[in-house]
Amino acid sequence: MPSRLANPSPLFRLITDIVYLLIGLGVAYAWFSEYRKRQRNPGPELFWPGTTRAPISGILITVSGILLLTVAETCAEIHFQVTANQSISNLHILGATLGAAIVEEMVFRGFAVPSQLRGIKLLGLIIIGSLIFSAIHGFDFSTIQGRISLITTFFISVWLYLGRYSPLNPERSILPCLIGHVVRNVAVFGVKWAQGFVDFNS
Repeated sequence: MPSRLANPSPLFRLITDIVYLLIGLGVAYAWFSEYRKRQRNPGPELFWPGTTRAPISGILITVSGILLLTVAETCAEIHFQVTANQSISNLHILGATLGAAIVEEMVFRGFAVPSQLRGIKLLGLIIIGSLIFSAIHGFDFSTIQGRISLITTFFISVWLYLGRYSPLNPERSILPCLIGHVVRNVAVFGVKWAQGFVDFNS
C-alpha cells in the first residue's frame, strides 16, 4: 500500500491532514450544490465539472474495478514479501486521503478533461494524465513496493478516466470517479488495518 516518503512532526501531520479533509469536504459541498441546482434547472455546467447524473451500473463497475485493482496490489505485495515495509497509518490520515481523493478527481477527471473530448485526444490525455497522476504520489520507483504502488496507481487512474468516459456513463458525470477514488482510499486503509499497520492511538 502507498506510504509517505517524508516524516514530518506529528502535530504538523495532524494539522495538514485536517486541512486536506476540510478542503475536500468544501469542494464536495460546492460540487453537490451545483449538482442539485442543475437537477432542478437543467442547463450547461456552471463551474464544477461533471455535475450530471450517473447510472448505478456505471458507479458499480467503476467501484468494482477499483476494488479488484486494490486486491491485486495487495496480492503483489504479499507475493514479493514487501508488506512489512508499509508505514503506520492513523485515523486522521484516512481523513486526509479522503479529502485528497475529492480534490484529485476534480482536477484530473474534471477540469483537466473536457466532457466532450473523444477519440485519440481523449486516449492521449488519459495516458498522459495517468502518468502525471502516478508521478505526483511520490512513490520510490527504486523499491519493489514503490514500483507496485506506482503501477497500480497508474491503472487506477486509467480506470477512473474510463469511469467517466465509458458508455455506462452517458452524461459523463464525475460522480463514479469521486465514489471510486474514495472507495479506493478507504479500501487501502482497511487493508492496512487488517494487516496491523493502523495505530488509532497516534
